[in-house]
Amino acid sequence: MKLLVLIDRYKQVTAVANALHMKQPTISFHMKKMEAEWGVKLFEAKAGRIYLTNAGKILLPYATQISALYSEAESKLTQWRDNERTVLRVGCTDCALTALARSSWLTILKDKIDIQISIHTGEEEALYHQLQTAMLDIVICGQPPRDSFDFHYEKMKSSSLKLIVPSDHALVQAGEFAPHDLYKFSFVDHTEFSLSESIVLWKAQLGWKLDVTAKFESVEMIFSAVHARMGLSILPEVVLPDPAGRVAALDLPGQSAPWNLYGSWRPNYWNPTLLKQIMESALM
Repeated sequence: MKLLVLIDRYKQVTAVANALHMKQPTISFHMKKMEAEWGVKLFEAKAGRIYLTNAGKILLPYATQISALYSEAESKLTQWRDNERTVLRVGCTDCALTALARSSWLTILKDKIDIQISIHTGEEEALYHQLQTAMLDIVICGQPPRDSFDFHYEKMKSSSLKLIVPSDHALVQAGEFAPHDLYKFSFVDHTEFSLSESIVLWKAQLGWKLDVTAKFESVEMIFSAVHARMGLSILPEVVLPDPAGRVAALDLPGQSAPWNLYGSWRPNYWNPTLLKQIMESALM
């Protein structure tokens, strides 16, 4: 298809051969091959120049689009190959990213590795799909991979759940309180699946359904919503504290399952030593 586009542009076989770094007979061979494949005459010679026939002109817009898409794909793949060993692509859920931001992970990491880090956020299942298709190198989230045969993974942290309230809330002054003391309050939930699973286990012991007024996919939005008194919330301790001091974190009454943070990667990743450094840095 690129040949058709270049014939229309240069109208000379020699010029097309030079553009493609090929010999003139090779270009002539491919021109005849194209006509045989399409079953119509695509090129005609006039006064020492090559022009497209009417059939060639019909094909030209499609050839132009296909050629452009091929060039774009070639560029993307080249960029991907170049980046694979110069950029570490990390996928994180919102809670995982917030946990890393609250830690000294980046400070420790910058002295250990000589590679650019690119962090992408998303939902757990979407991140694992990107890991499987080699768009990411490591995924950090609260859910281990469903198919452990496809990936290696390791538990990085375990965090208790905390009750998030406005910093001046009455519960801050109350000290100890029981689960049934929370039935009169509304709640705002984080949408992260792994966190929701941990919270569901805690809610199961209450014997009643808590009133959830809103759901957000961001820890920062949870802090803002609690501060605005839209409701209380439950978050892993590892995403705390709130840098703006808008909320307080209290011990969650009753029995609650911890929220775990996992790192997962493909078994065939080219630099396992680098991944080990990433995992060790996050554990500090």
